[in-house]
Amino acid sequence: PTFIWFSSLLMLCLSIVVCKNYHFGIIETDLNKLRDKRSMERGSGALYHYIDDIFHHSFSPMVILPKERENSRKIAQAFKDEKKREGNNSPITTVQTLDDFVPVFQKEKIQVIQEIQRMLPPRLVSLLSEEQRKIASEFRSPQALIPFNELDLPPMILSKFKETDGVLGRIVLVDKKIESKDDSTTIGRFVQTGRHIADSIAKGTPVAGDLPISYDMFEAILEDGPKATFFAFLAVVFLVVLLFHNIKTIGLVLIALSFGVIWLAGIIFGFHIKINFLNFIALPITFGIGVDYGVNIFQRYREEGPGSILRVIRDTGGAVMLSSFTTVVGYSSLLIAGNQAFVSFGQLAVIGELTCLVAAIFSLPAFICYREQKRKAIVLKS
Repeated sequence: PTFIWFSSLLMLCLSIVVCKNYHFGIIETDLNKLRDKRSMERGSGALYHYIDDIFHHSFSPMVILPKERENSRKIAQAFKDEKKREGNNSPITTVQTLDDFVPVFQKEKIQVIQEIQRMLPPRLVSLLSEEQRKIASEFRSPQALIPFNELDLPPMILSKFKETDGVLGRIVLVDKKIESKDDSTTIGRFVQTGRHIADSIAKGTPVAGDLPISYDMFEAILEDGPKATFFAFLAVVFLVVLLFHNIKTIGLVLIALSFGVIWLAGIIFGFHIKINFLNFIALPITFGIGVDYGVNIFQRYREEGPGSILRVIRDTGGAVMLSSFTTVVGYSSLLIAGNQAFVSFGQLAVIGELTCLVAAIFSLPAFICYREQKRKAIVLKS
């Protein structure tokens, strides 16, 4: 018991030191590490960077929906000005509205085309190069003299800018630069810029899309994650105090839980395990499940009385370990998942299970045994 207890204390001190001296960001900012691993290695995720080379924009743009179409034009122009101002450092690539697909001054341009047609009789066209003849044929096409409006556009384009109520032209689509590492810092800068521009034109303009939602999830974890974890811990403490009126049992149960939680924190910080919007749920779950082990062990010890801790571990400890084993098996099934966010959840949950189990089955019983041995030694000496 002496070796086990002091080894547990040493691990506790190391965990506290690691947590105190941690300088790396604890929140996972690389979205690629939350996607399907197989996709990132040899699937669509691995080929995604080619989209930028082919289409020059992503397929998950930020969507801005002002209430008036005139504001859509102002917002689109503000985005284009912002992109021009920042140059290559701008996360903005393309800004699209329905107006971009309908040329302005069509009558004037048709007059210019007619003038070009008069200046390019067939005998002159025959003297041009093949590439120039192709351009000239476009100007000489009858379709070049037909004006059109937005309703004449192909359905594929119209569907991008049509709302569910059938209103056309208010939607503004803004694409973010595609990068090999899609981190939350760049996403945050992109989303905040979009919201600032939209609000500067028309306050309260909705901004939606995959990227704004992802950014809001990161912000929610940073702001609400620690609060939820803290209140979950307080709730567990309150229930333990409410159920057990014995100060000794309450103290032993909470010390066992605290050991397991601090060790878990030390492993997270020591091995740079990042917290994301899925695996942080494993922390409050660990409090709820981990406290059960201490409750079963030390409640039985209270009933059996002093000197019974080894018998309690032999009897109740086996049932507690079996209960933990079934939980670990369930969580471990997530470790073979393709989605890396599920893997991170399973990893954190298994570690939390093991640290709380070791604290309840080995560390605190070792402390009790060590303390009883010392008391016996003192009695014998006296």
